[in-house]
Amino acid sequence: MKLSLFRALALIAAVGLLLGACGVSSAHAPTPTTTTIVLQTPTGAPTASGTPASLDLSGTWAGTWQDTSPDTATGGFTLTWTQAGSSLSGSITITGSRCISTATVSGSVAGNVITFGAVKGQVTVTYDGTVGPGNTTIKGNYHAGPTCGNATGAWTATR
Repeated sequence: MKLSLFRALALIAAVGLLLGACGVSSAHAPTPTTTTIVLQTPTGAPTASGTPASLDLSGTWAGTWQDTSPDTATGGFTLTWTQAGSSLSGSITITGSRCISTATVSGSVAGNVITFGAVKGQVTVTYDGTVGPGNTTIKGNYHAGPTCGNATGAWTATR
């Protein structure tokens, strides 16, 4: 919608420049008209925080993870969120990992896209994903830094 408004303003400015370039003076120019542009927010649109009002990820989520590189290790996790607007914070407990077992997490959600990171000392794991319909499932990918062998993989969680 912003792009449409920008295009309308650019068109008005271009017409003004063309009229000036054609030698139209204000004595011969037609009386300008005023155009009112009304911007409407569609129903169900994201709030100012970028998160739909119905999306609340607060609570406890249980999930599984599986490395796709450099090995095929698997495990589970429990994630507990607190959400304030589009910001997420909480903790994660991970099973099956030789690298990290508990960590604090922080991240954000915009629409149905979630990004967050788990940090414990020098270990950082970044996650991204999408929230499924009904806000009861989340799926995505993760990447662990060099302190965890640059492992990458997929994860899914439900509440």
